[in-house]
Amino acid sequence: MVSMRRAFMDDDTSEHSGDANPRSPLRTVQVLHELAVAGQSVPLAVLAARLELPKTSLFRLLRALEQGGYVMSSNGVHQIGPQAIKLGVALVRNRQFPNCAQPTTQWLAAQCNETVILGTYDDSRTHIVYTDVIEPSNPLRFSIKPGLTKPLYSSSMGQTLLAWRPAGELAQYLKTVQFERLTPNTISSVSALKRKLKDIRAKGVSVSVDGMFEGVYSIAVPVLDALGQVHAGLSISAPSSRGPQQEAKFAALLKEAGEEVSRLLGYTGSYPPV
Repeated sequence: MVSMRRAFMDDDTSEHSGDANPRSPLRTVQVLHELAVAGQSVPLAVLAARLELPKTSLFRLLRALEQGGYVMSSNGVHQIGPQAIKLGVALVRNRQFPNCAQPTTQWLAAQCNETVILGTYDDSRTHIVYTDVIEPSNPLRFSIKPGLTKPLYSSSMGQTLLAWRPAGELAQYLKTVQFERLTPNTISSVSALKRKLKDIRAKGVSVSVDGMFEGVYSIAVPVLDALGQVHAGLSISAPSSRGPQQEAKFAALLKEAGEEVSRLLGYTGSYPPV
């Protein structure tokens, strides 16, 4: 495999007008990354060797970055400039939840052509809050607005949060929960909820049919953070007339998407969690 650095060097030997070179933007990112990783001022010769770039080409690029405030240069050494630091802060902010999940949820919505929902705890940790909703173009679809809250026990996503909740917190929740039947199929007892949570942990997904809304099928997986705690839930919802027939497909897609978002949040353990 040809390395990215090797490609940069090959490109430099074939193209001498830096601004016209289509690889120049990629080279720029590589230079900034190398300076950021170094954490200190780096001489031109050292930077050129690390990037496998001709010193003349690298010098021109550094001068351009210096003019924009992305690099600071003095006495032949170079380091990250204030504009690059601002860019880094913006990138970190965009990586935070739920922004970091958007590319994955959009991919999931395109794959399943059903309503994709991302949700997390409310302040009381007794309800789920739907933070992001992507609806399909299908005229027969499940429609819900972001910001809606519902009891954890009533939905597949809420049950997912409960299934991997720390044992002490779950025990306290089960002591105080007051059930309300939202539909004839809503879970309405501690014993039934315990059985459901055990099944969810075994399968890695939570499935609900007509549990929160009549006529709605939903399947959900957990999203974990760097501490291994369930941070949110991710679900696919569809009319119950067609959702169950696609359960295997939806489960596979959700596990892939749930793991991807979890990795973005810093989770490194097995997925689904055991």
